[in-house]
Amino acid sequence: IMERSWKDKIVGWKDAELRNSEIIRKCHEMGKKVSHSQVTRILNKNFDVKKPYTPSSILDKDNVMPIFDLIKAAFLEDNQAKVSDLVKEIKIQFNEEVSAQILLTKLSETVVKRLRKELGMERVNVRYGHSVRLANRAPRLSFCELHLNLGTMFLHHCFTDESMVYSGNHGRFVYIVKGDNSRRVKPRVKHPPSLMVWGGISWEGATPLVVLRSGVSVDSGVHQTMIHQVYLDWANTKLNKNLCRKLILRMQGQMRKVVEAQGGPVYD
Repeated sequence: IMERSWKDKIVGWKDAELRNSEIIRKCHEMGKKVSHSQVTRILNKNFDVKKPYTPSSILDKDNVMPIFDLIKAAFLEDNQAKVSDLVKEIKIQFNEEVSAQILLTKLSETVVKRLRKELGMERVNVRYGHSVRLANRAPRLSFCELHLNLGTMFLHHCFTDESMVYSGNHGRFVYIVKGDNSRRVKPRVKHPPSLMVWGGISWEGATPLVVLRSGVSVDSGVHQTMIHQVYLDWANTKLNKNLCRKLILRMQGQMRKVVEAQGGPVYD
């Protein structure tokens, strides 16, 4: 599942009889800065082979690898798959149970989580639909380079944007193979109940928020009531002058990240 790490590559280069100076140069070429002493420590380190995790609650050990494959396939198909659903599927397909029925669900879910970790899956925050088209990357990069060179602080600008507020159950986390960040980006749900909210921030503080109802189909007044009675008061309290200034100052750092990514998408 996992690619070879840069440490594995160092060992391979040494096996190919490369000198340490050549290994350091190759590491620098792949963006990994290492010193002569680091290379020596890696080559002299004894790497213990970790014993594969085999759950004691799985009675038939011939089922271990098929269960691994089932969990892997489930999370590759749906990276927000529920552990409880996998527990039920394992029981159906493999008839695996523990003797203490009162602890069945708790123990089984723990086993599935450990198997998921053993597969190299990590939990990350969902990114919804953030992308930068190739055609937009060059002007995006030019804009950031220009204003970084000019030292633009955006003290006299007002940044406005609109956002759709959706109703629905949207998971915050997904489970992916470590480093496979492309699978953390989720498409937006089609046709959920929604409202459009417009607002802006400047060095002097936040603008009032505006709820755009025209053209938005809302069958219930619940969402509008929530926006007016809860969200607006919360926003006016939270989006104070100090927070807005913090967000404005943060743009310098974000533009540097855009330059490093050559105009590509950047993440916090």
